[in-house]
Amino acid sequence: MKRVRDIGEFGLIRKLRKDIPHAGDDCAVLPGNLLLTCDPVVEGIHYLRSTPARRVGWKAMARNLSDIAAMGGTPKWAVISIGLRASTPVRWVKELYAGLHSAARRFGCEIVGGDTTHVRNEPFVVVTMLGEAQRPVLRSGSKVGDSLFVTGKLGGSLRGRHLTFTPRVEEARWLTRHFDIHAMIDLSDGLGSDLYHLRTRGIGFEIDAAEIPANGTIHAALYDGEDFELLFTIDPRDVTALRRQWKFATRLTEIGRVVRAPGTVSFVGFNGKKQLLRFRGYDHFAKCR
Repeated sequence: MKRVRDIGEFGLIRKLRKDIPHAGDDCAVLPGNLLLTCDPVVEGIHYLRSTPARRVGWKAMARNLSDIAAMGGTPKWAVISIGLRASTPVRWVKELYAGLHSAARRFGCEIVGGDTTHVRNEPFVVVTMLGEAQRPVLRSGSKVGDSLFVTGKLGGSLRGRHLTFTPRVEEARWLTRHFDIHAMIDLSDGLGSDLYHLRTRGIGFEIDAAEIPANGTIHAALYDGEDFELLFTIDPRDVTALRRQWKFATRLTEIGRVVRAPGTVSFVGFNGKKQLLRFRGYDHFAKCR
């Protein structure tokens, strides 16, 4: 009998998608272009027991805000479900909610409810968020010849950035108001993994090592995960205007292009040699093997 650890997180998702045919983007798109997303953080997986509660709350909310951003949406409402040990100090919970409220208020989102439960082992925080979008941006709209862009710098999450990142809500809304963004995703599992989630039938990607805005090593930029930056494709004819009109302090970098190479991602190294980029990123079940 196969176990979850045998097929990994993405193998499991592929099997579940057979019964959920519209799954596959950062959010579910509901009638009226409402966006719905849900993301958990669990002690020992997403944060340590020693992590300050306020940072846990910020991260739990910001992960969901980043999903809404990846669809070009506006976050509106959130409900919070938490699982706590009975021995948890009340002050810790108040600090957790301070972090949740801080992230939510910054981007105009309101916490409207939730639930609590008792756990014997690892505590968790689950945020479910509802947002709106005039025209949701999916992962599947890239076209051959498109330019591939990323915001910010990649890498550094393992040094603590995963607790302090800023979801690119404002940048994403600006992008979708001013340009026809063909496809977009937030980088949660790592560039080396999430690029493969942007693939559609008939296309692939080619990225340049020399262009990747690495915060540390190229390996970290490709595979550490939890950058929560935007990765998007756009018509190359719009690139000059995009560069000229970009008004944010957030760095914007063209790292590659969409090519007619079905299902593949090529990596051009610093030496100019091209090789296939290995599909690899954070997998929740890989470390359970």
